[in-house]
Amino acid sequence: MTQNGIIVFNKPQGMTSHDAVNIIRRLTGVRKVGHSGTLDPMATGVLPIFIGKATRVIEFADKDEVKCYRCVMKLGYESDTQDIWGAVRRTFPENRSLPDRAEIERIIASFEGDIVQRTPIYSAVKYKGRKLYDYARAGEVLPEEALKEREVNIKHIIVNKIDQDAGTVDFTVSCSRGTYVRTICSDIGRALGCGGVMSGLTRTRSGGFRIEDGYSPDELSEMRERNMPLPILPIDAAIKGLPKTALDAPGAAKFATGISVQRCADVPTGYIRVYDADGFIGIGKVDGALIKPYKVITAASVEIEEAKREL
Repeated sequence: MTQNGIIVFNKPQGMTSHDAVNIIRRLTGVRKVGHSGTLDPMATGVLPIFIGKATRVIEFADKDEVKCYRCVMKLGYESDTQDIWGAVRRTFPENRSLPDRAEIERIIASFEGDIVQRTPIYSAVKYKGRKLYDYARAGEVLPEEALKEREVNIKHIIVNKIDQDAGTVDFTVSCSRGTYVRTICSDIGRALGCGGVMSGLTRTRSGGFRIEDGYSPDELSEMRERNMPLPILPIDAAIKGLPKTALDAPGAAKFATGISVQRCADVPTGYIRVYDADGFIGIGKVDGALIKPYKVITAASVEIEEAKREL
């Protein structure tokens, strides 16, 4: 029986997001597996993995939700990748004191709210069909138009600890989708006048998924070895931010066969979660007086096949 749903994967350092997908493929035996919210190889933490039919809702997963991170920034340095794992150079003399605690806290606090980020060259953003990091690794110079500026939102940014001797700042940030935390470190470092690079990053939340609910590859492998069921969440766990509606049996049969159904007065416009008496059946798009099937998730059952012949 094909498994469909989501595993909250707790990614360790040194593993790519694609490596994580391959682990889940091996453990479940399902080939159709994907993820939302790519994590850099050296970052750790929450990486939602979508299995089987759940891959069809990835585009909606945590679409309007914030992501939360715990970050460590090293002051006095810059790098081509904006983190400690790139080509690092010292930008602040060893014999000079770094900015004091009050100045660091003031500058970091100024990043809260809507800010503009320049797309880093070491990123998966595509230009003319190729990822930017492919150009960077090949030593190719990109035109300015490839490195676009875009507005992101920093909901909260809080300093947890400052170690003046080590020149490190530990902070927590909640931000909108598409925010580069290493770019925040680089921009903070420049604003402080000393430079800054990211030296550690853990994603603690992605949409509705939290790190305390995640499972490491070792934990998942042990479950499989002991013939325990894997902690697969239902498909709709990733799209709780969408409004919902429930259909009666005839309406659900129509929806499941690709036919639009009448919209109730209390159903908002836009994309919605659609349910029947047995649970989640798909994503609809409300257009005028109709709910149009957009993603039908329910497998065709005998009852639906019978309904299809009647319609």
